[in-house]
Amino acid sequence: MGTRLATHLREAAARQVPLWVDAWAYGTRVLRKGKAAPWEDLGELVAFHRQLQGLVRSDIVTINAADFYRHWLDSHPALLTAMAEKRRLGYALRTLLADDAARKQMREVVGALYDCYPEQPVALALPSPRAWMATAHGRAHALDDIPVSWDDAESAAMYMADFLRNFSDCGLSGLLLVDAPADGPACDADLERYRPVINVVEHYRWQLALLGTASGFCPATENTAIYTIDELSTKPAGATLDQRFWSTGELPGETRPLFWYAEVPEDAVPELVLERLETLRKKAI
Repeated sequence: MGTRLATHLREAAARQVPLWVDAWAYGTRVLRKGKAAPWEDLGELVAFHRQLQGLVRSDIVTINAADFYRHWLDSHPALLTAMAEKRRLGYALRTLLADDAARKQMREVVGALYDCYPEQPVALALPSPRAWMATAHGRAHALDDIPVSWDDAESAAMYMADFLRNFSDCGLSGLLLVDAPADGPACDADLERYRPVINVVEHYRWQLALLGTASGFCPATENTAIYTIDELSTKPAGATLDQRFWSTGELPGETRPLFWYAEVPEDAVPELVLERLETLRKKAI
């Protein structure tokens, strides 16, 4: 099992507020000149990730599964064709996540990056069940704005739970489920629709972070393995740094969060990124 996310956050917080930095789009622009990450070459991918981590020094190492699957579909059109064979909502996601070749490659990626960072938590960032069902169906059928109900989200969570068991012994510390801002769960009843994923998280003693929940939502206290990331810093939670931070350096609110979550803008100036992150580290002590 990998480094416990909760333990790492508590220990890091004794020194300063930990930083969870998402710089994937920024990193591919700066380090890859806009080319996709080298997902199918483990040596190149590890080198790229080391460079990126060297730039931003995130306390949590993140693997972007959505980017992996975008690239995989670009280079494996037969899978995209298979996803479009049926119009039923959910068929595309189920087909995508069941693909053995993609699972094997994703597993090797997770294992290789865990080996690189044995002392840090490694988290797999994924679209939420609801969001991933929509994007998979939209990609398969060239459609936008796919409505997905919470009933549908529960079905998607079952497909994702089966997929996540593939990483049971890869050293993961946790998952980050990503929704569009304020489009995720708004109450515990919504979150319960993700129960198949939550069960996997609890079984493997991972932690689950939710990005994009409705403003102010904090899971019930019995959900000790779950963190929300929003702008209110309600405990147990991380606080997001909005885009204004990168232009002004201004931190939201006065409350000390459990950790800061920062998404580096894709078009950010490298010198300014380094300056802002250094300022943030000094303020977080």
